[in-house]
Amino acid sequence: MPEYQIDKIADYFKPGGSVAKAVPGFVYRTEQVSLAENIAAAFTNREFLVAEAGTGVGKTFAYLLPAFLWAVREKERVVISTRTKALQQQIIGRDIPELLEATGVELKFMEAKGRENYLCWNKYIAILAGKQSLNESQQLFISKILNWAENTRTGDRKELSLDAELMKNWSLLAADRRGCRRDLCSYHDKCFRLKMMRNLHKADIIVVNHALLLSDLQVNNTLLPEYRYLIVDEAHHFDRESFDKLSCSFSYLENGDLLKALYYKDKKYSRGYLQHLKNRYPNLTEPLNTAGQLVSRAMQLLDDVFSILSSSHRSKDSNYSLVIEERHLEQKWFARLFDTYLEWQTTMRVLLDKLRNIEKELAGQEEEGEISSFASILQETAENAYVIMEENLNREDSINWIDYRNGAASALTSSYIMIGKILQERLYHRLDSMIMVSATLAIEDSFDYYLDKMGLIDYHSDERVKTLLQKSPFDYEKQAILYTVTSMPPPNSQEHSQAAARVLLNIIDAAGGGILVLFTARKQLQEVSDAIRPLCQERDIRLLVQDQDGASGLLLEEFIAGKDSVLMGLETFWEGIDVKGEALRCVVIVKLPFRSPSDPFCIAAEKHCRFQRRNSFQHFMLPDGAMRFKQGTGRLIRSEADSGVVVVLDHRLEKSSYGRTFKNSIPINRTLSLSEEELAGEIRKFMGS
Repeated sequence: MPEYQIDKIADYFKPGGSVAKAVPGFVYRTEQVSLAENIAAAFTNREFLVAEAGTGVGKTFAYLLPAFLWAVREKERVVISTRTKALQQQIIGRDIPELLEATGVELKFMEAKGRENYLCWNKYIAILAGKQSLNESQQLFISKILNWAENTRTGDRKELSLDAELMKNWSLLAADRRGCRRDLCSYHDKCFRLKMMRNLHKADIIVVNHALLLSDLQVNNTLLPEYRYLIVDEAHHFDRESFDKLSCSFSYLENGDLLKALYYKDKKYSRGYLQHLKNRYPNLTEPLNTAGQLVSRAMQLLDDVFSILSSSHRSKDSNYSLVIEERHLEQKWFARLFDTYLEWQTTMRVLLDKLRNIEKELAGQEEEGEISSFASILQETAENAYVIMEENLNREDSINWIDYRNGAASALTSSYIMIGKILQERLYHRLDSMIMVSATLAIEDSFDYYLDKMGLIDYHSDERVKTLLQKSPFDYEKQAILYTVTSMPPPNSQEHSQAAARVLLNIIDAAGGGILVLFTARKQLQEVSDAIRPLCQERDIRLLVQDQDGASGLLLEEFIAGKDSVLMGLETFWEGIDVKGEALRCVVIVKLPFRSPSDPFCIAAEKHCRFQRRNSFQHFMLPDGAMRFKQGTGRLIRSEADSGVVVVLDHRLEKSSYGRTFKNSIPINRTLSLSEEELAGEIRKFMGS
């Protein structure tokens, strides 16, 4: 095997080098080489590197190459984590194969996925045996996958090319937690998920998404094999992902579905798995009857718990979150809630004892694994409820909230206020080297905000963390300009939507389409789209609105194909979309992207700032908003050939003292403040130049 010299990374990327010869359209960039060399140095020195790589730097190849060379030379596994499955699949399906071919490096790479992506052989055989009644759509789905199921080597759903409607039935076969019999499964040797996990131990490079990486931390690192070198791409989201994935949740729907799968009684019949056991094992009728009664009681108490939560708070919004504060714990509704919860918890303990006894009676029978699975998941849900209700409600380092959907309480959730500290304890301490990379990590060229929120500031002080700001190679001076419409009404006024619709029509007339309009609130998206849709139809402009005209992925495909379309969307479209050329000529930002202050993530950050005696606006809301603004404006220029305009319909960008933080954090230096009347002419002037 050739010796791979990690200190000669630049040779691979040089003009006429191995990468240029093997990868179509490859462009040599000094910024990419610098990033790759800094990553290699971080591996060599066992350091952490936090790096911002502007659009066009080529960050994926810049971290893959040193990862390859390090894994081969040092025989060390490298894990690469992305936020989105799309990037995960791009790395596995395109980037890694291209770079391996270019460099001649020989290694094994694997994609790690969540269990629901894999076929469960036990479920499949049960369906073939007629143990589950299927509707017409489900029968068609099973008939379509039969040949695949019998011949697949991976059991991965991505191999199927069925339409979205049929794939809605995938849960029939998915290897989910509830249906897993674990060691008691008769088809242990056929388990595709276990095969995937065993193969991970043979891999030099493992590609995961943030959700699975963090889930591994939740279960004491039992999902992924041991690793000491980690690359986190799309790292600007890692704190929010950690806040969500390292949380603890007590869900009405999840618990209710589980209990009803065990036992429920409709008007005429008793149904559920306990009833199936009663029909099969008449000798167990008495304990099964008792268990059924306990399930019914637990379900009634679960209804009562969430009924109290639902009536505890009323809001004009139907979907929102309410953070539980100290004052709530003193109110009468909470006393009723806690008493009802304690009775539910007691009932669950008795039920679990009964299920474990039934499990013992079924020892050696095929149903033993099924009842064991029910008991394990019920125990986990009861433990989650215990952690939230009896431990975390009074902890200063936790935040707890109620999620409401369609006006009714749907879940109780608890997470950590200082997520960086949790990452220190569960992740950082066991790594030799970690690379965190994204196009948006620095605010006004400083990494202080990111290092602080990620719990890396102490590592930075000890010189264990290095930072690198690698700016985009694109010529923004020539390629882009930002306009702020200062005559707009205040962004929180009712008049703002009317003005936004009016200005958008002027922009459409000037640009002729190729416009991406980014909103921060669903209500305003609805108001503005309703106002301009008839006029777009008159102008023969295709208007594509998120959640109105199709799924996000399909809308994006239509937008790219149409070239003269207008795409309007929410958070999904603020980042991660890569539209080059004439299809995207203008990005409109309707409001500066501050998060809702009622978001539990925001309240956790506000409490964290309070602990540190810091101003939460200056130390969280502002830098967080600036980072999201940077993502939104970053949709415009995606190649050297692109050009276009960003239009901001929020006068705070010019008139507030903090507006310069937003402007100083983006690569577009040419900015112009103007009135609504002047805008269309300036757009035409720029696009005609």
